Amino acid sequence: MDPTTKSPRDSVAAATVVDRPRERVTGETPSPIAEPTVDMDATATGGAEERARAATLTVGPTTVPATGLEITEVIGVGGMGVVYRARQLGLGRPVAFKRLIDAPTDEMRARFIREARLTAQLDHPNIVPVHLLDPGSDETPSGYAMKLVEGKTLATLIAEAREQRVLDEPLDDDHALETRIEHFLKVCDAIAFAHDRRIIHRDLKPGNVMIGAFGAVYVMDWGIARPIGSEGGAGDSAARTAADDADAELTRVGALIGSPLYMSPEQAQGKNSELDARSDQYALGLLLHELVALAPANTAKSGKAALKAAERGERTPLDALDGRPGKAPRELSAIVARATALEPDARYRSVHALADDVRRFQRGEAVRALPEGPFPRFLRFMSRHRRASLGVFVAVIVVAALTVSWTRYRQAANELETRKHGAKLTALYGEVARQAHQIDNELHQLEEALEGLATAAEWALIGPEPAKADAPIFFDVDFADPARRPADFTAKTAYRWPVSFDHLVVGMAPGTDRAALLPRIRRLLPLRDHMAQMVVAAAVGDTTAVKPDDARALVLSRKSPIDYTYVDLPEGVHMQWPGFAALPPGYDVRTAGFYQISDHQHGKRWGAPYVDSTTDGAGDDLVLPCTEGLWSPTGEFLGVAGVEITVTKMVETSMVMAGRTTLRTSLVDARGRKVIDSRDAGKRFVASGKDEAVEYTEFDLPEIAAAIREGAPGLRELVRDGRRIVVAFVRLDALGWYYVVEVDAATLGAR
Repeated sequence: MDPTTKSPRDSVAAATVVDRPRERVTGETPSPIAEPTVDMDATATGGAEERARAATLTVGPTTVPATGLEITEVIGVGGMGVVYRARQLGLGRPVAFKRLIDAPTDEMRARFIREARLTAQLDHPNIVPVHLLDPGSDETPSGYAMKLVEGKTLATLIAEAREQRVLDEPLDDDHALETRIEHFLKVCDAIAFAHDRRIIHRDLKPGNVMIGAFGAVYVMDWGIARPIGSEGGAGDSAARTAADDADAELTRVGALIGSPLYMSPEQAQGKNSELDARSDQYALGLLLHELVALAPANTAKSGKAALKAAERGERTPLDALDGRPGKAPRELSAIVARATALEPDARYRSVHALADDVRRFQRGEAVRALPEGPFPRFLRFMSRHRRASLGVFVAVIVVAALTVSWTRYRQAANELETRKHGAKLTALYGEVARQAHQIDNELHQLEEALEGLATAAEWALIGPEPAKADAPIFFDVDFADPARRPADFTAKTAYRWPVSFDHLVVGMAPGTDRAALLPRIRRLLPLRDHMAQMVVAAAVGDTTAVKPDDARALVLSRKSPIDYTYVDLPEGVHMQWPGFAALPPGYDVRTAGFYQISDHQHGKRWGAPYVDSTTDGAGDDLVLPCTEGLWSPTGEFLGVAGVEITVTKMVETSMVMAGRTTLRTSLVDARGRKVIDSRDAGKRFVASGKDEAVEYTEFDLPEIAAAIREGAPGLRELVRDGRRIVVAFVRLDALGWYYVVEVDAATLGAR
């Protein structure tokens, strides 16, 4: 028996029982599946022995006294342990229980304990949580319980997609490239989270990723993961053995750690103590290759051949899409090539950066792995703004036609001047369209941040019970009392009032039962860290290099596009960050417009700008909310999550055209009404006492307002107050509003 390999059941717990591709075809309900890090050190040749031993195991209901678990049946077995289906009696929920085999070696026990404790540290929606640890009869842990997951492995999903293509069937939504990439991005989120906590997985492959109910994705099998920079642990000390006949997909332990088909070069060379996050990134690049092409990048059939290819960084170039040669997008090929560069320093700086490049591809933007020249950038811009580009094209054709006619009646000098004027109009419209695209990108990034907050809030509300928290809860009355407010409460901030960076403010509607809601409030308290990181990330992108003091200074100076973020419960609880002492008495968030637009609604929704009811008598800025309803997997409405940006701050930042002298820049809604313009910079609006939208007025250029109501972006030359002006207007896809820029025709083209 080769001690450097594990059985196929190591990558998926009881895969031979529950992960059956036919279930997807026949419509049968998939069987539950446990977290796949069963970590059974059996070999591919030991399967018959394990099945014989599995047949002798007791599968009737038995109880593990120290844990309160009732074991019902075996769902996986291997050389080091057994995984059972179980039920946690105190909470009445199904779990998977993994227990060591009888008489384990010291090395097996140490590795088992390390796996349980390390996995328990990774509290992330895309990593299966550990619920409890069985202390064992001699107070040495001998088993632990995990969440029970229903679904299939990513390897099965790839095989199903490949089978559909072989049968020349169109790929359904569950197997389409867009869905597969969404799964990949969730894997990246989980691995980036682990890397942030200095943990590397070392065995990323399709068989170690589960697709659960409602599209949930879980990164499994953390059995050989370890802290970055450590010298290794149990299971890392065995001698390297021959791999001539070993299965290339099986996980190795010993001097070589991982699966040969998905190893980075440095991992295949046995440099275990030197491995870092870039090694996991290499495996993610191979995983992305397989998701796109439906075929592995390392095509070796034996462990020895796979290992040699991995040592040299050899892989099949990404050319195929869905099994069709020559169809892979150039952008994805470039992303895979950079993630799987032979030298670690040539790869992305982080998994976060890799995921960001994939998201840029999804949005139709240029990817950082494939620098573009001016002409490809122009074509991409035209493709993303077809209506605007069509308007420019029509404008150019019209100008050209007029120029041809003009030559019949004017002298050559006038003809040249007309051409120059047309070029200036085209250049102006191109600048406005590019800036509108940048504003749209900022708004879409805020939508992505909100999606992450909503996922974290849902997980906090429906996930495992958090450990007893000592973190204090500060209600609005605490913030209002100088003796009870947080210690970091400060007036040295760009906000209109003092704020707390370290704590949320909790407001409760009149008549709510505080005691009954405290458990749910405590579940949401840890979101403070997520909210802070989200606000900082909106300003700087990658937050890994941002020091805590710098992050605090950035927030207090309001340099981030996001000003406020919150989670609201349907019972009338409002939890907002940063914390402040400005909630009015008797505040009920359920009456706020931003809450009502997502009350029992799905998806992200932009509300209308409003003046926060927390303002003082001098007034405040206009605030633009984006909210999303929170839902449990069973369809229960859990509340609303939201982020807010300041519209008046957009006037001073996003709506300033660098290098172009403008008369005015404006945001106009689809009904032709002015939302705000550059003359409102620094203006303070008086609140109505409620979180309600302000009333708009008709845009003061009727011809532009009429064109916007017709939904046609474009460019107009007008006369206003005796002055010739040029007005360009482009639609913002995120909001449905229009970005309008006015310039003096006499200075058109002045740079």
